[in-house]
Amino acid sequence: MATVRAVTAYQYVADALRRQVLDGWLGPGQVLPPERELCKQFSASRITVRRALQILADEMLIERRQGIGTFVSPAPSRRIPLLNTDFSGSMAAHAPDLERALETHEWQQANTDVAASLQTFPGAAVFFARRLDLLRDEPVAFDEIHLPESVADLLDEEDLAQLRFLERWQSVQQIRLGHLSQRIEAVAAESEQVRYLGGNVGAPLLKEVDIVFLSTGTPCGQFVSYYRHDLFQLTSTVRLSIASRNEESD
Repeated sequence: MATVRAVTAYQYVADALRRQVLDGWLGPGQVLPPERELCKQFSASRITVRRALQILADEMLIERRQGIGTFVSPAPSRRIPLLNTDFSGSMAAHAPDLERALETHEWQQANTDVAASLQTFPGAAVFFARRLDLLRDEPVAFDEIHLPESVADLLDEEDLAQLRFLERWQSVQQIRLGHLSQRIEAVAAESEQVRYLGGNVGAPLLKEVDIVFLSTGTPCGQFVSYYRHDLFQLTSTVRLSIASRNEESD
C-alpha cells in the first residue's frame, strides 16, 4: 500500500524546474528566466513562482542573488531538506511525489532496548512495522517502528502506510500525543540498511531516533528512521535571543 499526495501549483512548478536543473537543461551557474517569464511559462501567479523558487533554494539547487537574479548552483544535486526535523511537512513541500510502502508488520516481544525506550518490560507485546519511502520507485528512506499493544491494536495496513502517520494514529487509536524526543546522527550503513536502501556497507546514512510520548508523558512509540545521505540534509531555523540576554546583563 502506497500513499501519494495531490500536487499543488507551486509544487508542479518546482518539480518542472528541478527536472530541468537535474537533467542539465539548466546548467551549473546558468541564470534562470526572470519571475515574470516563469509566470508566463507556467501560467502561474508570481506568488506561486516565488514559492517554487524558494523550494529549490532550500534544496540548494539554485541561488537567489538580491538585485542580480537567480542562478543554478555550481554543482547541483538533489537534497531534500528536513526542515526543523519535520519529515511530513518537508516531504509535502519538497517531495510531493514521495510514496510510502509497508514492507512488513507483526506482533513481537520487546527486546531490552525497545522495552527501555517504551518504559515496559522485555518480552512485552509490541507492534512492529517497517515502511519504505520511495521516489519514483527508488528507495530513499525507511523506518522501523515499535508501538505498545495499547496504542496499536486498531491500526491496519492503510493506516501504517500514511505519510502523515501521527495524525492518522491519533484518530484511529483515539489517543492524544504530547511531544517527542529526537536524536539524529551520522552512521555507517550495515548490511540490513543496504538491503533496503542500496549502496555499500560502510557508506554514510542519516539516522533518526524518535521516542513519541502521550500527552500524559507516557512513551507510546519508538521510530527509527534511516535516510540516504545523498538525498537528505538536516536544515533548522533557531530563534536567537542574544540581544535580550545582553540587555539583561547590562
